[in-house]
Amino acid sequence: MRKLTRWITAIVFVCVVVISVLAVLDNRGRVALHFLNWATPEISVYWWLVAAFVLGVTVGWLGAGVRVLRVHAGNRRLRRDLEQSQTELARVKSSPPSI
Repeated sequence: MRKLTRWITAIVFVCVVVISVLAVLDNRGRVALHFLNWATPEISVYWWLVAAFVLGVTVGWLGAGVRVLRVHAGNRRLRRDLEQSQTELARVKSSPPSI
């Protein structure tokens, strides 16, 4: 299984490298982005694509991190409630029955 994982990782890595090289070769034109009176320096279209991808990945990771923190906080609350319920159940079980 470990060998299969390594092969899949290697194949994915090679595909990413090939796609990156093809993207660089295909997008060599230089462009500047204009917004109102502001303009960026002229750089290759490829680098704008890479910047957009990196920004998207970063925003995705931050969003996922917030979600994970919320889930962990919910789990802590549920564990605390479970411990209280188990303590109360043990107390009720150990008390003598009242008739």
